[in-house]
Amino acid sequence: MSLEQIKKQAPVLVVIILATILIIGALQVGPRSMDFNDRRVGMPGENKMEKSVDKPKGIIAVNGEGIASDKPNIISIRVDIRGESKSAEEATKIAANNFDRLVDSLSKEGIRKENIVSNNFDLGPVYNYQREGPPEIVGYRVIHSVTVTKQTNPDDIGKEAGEIIDTITKAGINDVSMVQFLLDEEKMNELKNLALENAVENAKEKAGTLAKASDVRLGEIVAVAENAQYSVAEPRFARIEMADAMMSTELVAGNYDVTASVMVKFRIV
Repeated sequence: MSLEQIKKQAPVLVVIILATILIIGALQVGPRSMDFNDRRVGMPGENKMEKSVDKPKGIIAVNGEGIASDKPNIISIRVDIRGESKSAEEATKIAANNFDRLVDSLSKEGIRKENIVSNNFDLGPVYNYQREGPPEIVGYRVIHSVTVTKQTNPDDIGKEAGEIIDTITKAGINDVSMVQFLLDEEKMNELKNLALENAVENAKEKAGTLAKASDVRLGEIVAVAENAQYSVAEPRFARIEMADAMMSTELVAGNYDVTASVMVKFRIV
């Protein structure tokens, strides 16, 4: 192509080059404009403000306590059966006879042998401590510890426990070392669950009070931890006078209490 021809076509080439530049620019500017519009619709500042409404502002942590009570329905009595003689064999026989007599007597109160459980059996020498010289063995002693249990009506548990003790002493056994009033497993589990429910409700009340005093809004529970403590009702001994002027033992049973403690964390919104 000659120089003269190039000069004649130069304007056309310029137009083509400019058009190409405009087309390329349009393709690049178009998506950016869309991005900008998209950002305008979403408005970054507005999104942050909207999210800040639901963003947790903190935590309120409280301890809640709950108590559940019921009357005990199981009598538990620990008895020490003793036997003493000059020989170990004879002392063991005496203790065995006393045990058989106890079992026979308690069966009349509706207590079966399987409800009389051995806890400990101890056989040892009996010493005579002299002023001079070593101690002298003068005999042998057996201590057979057993636990007697009976499930009964909660309303009659104190009276029935006293009748069992009287039966034990009439059998010639006078060493009653511990009396407890307990609950069966089913009722115990019911009390545990009820105490935990009461503890969580107590925690909610406390958290509500704190939120109101702090002028904040309470959100959902985010964590719960429990620590249950159980207390056994201690029996109190009493005696009542019978119509024939004979005295009979009666125990007054308190309630069996279960105390539950929980830690609950609430979200502040």
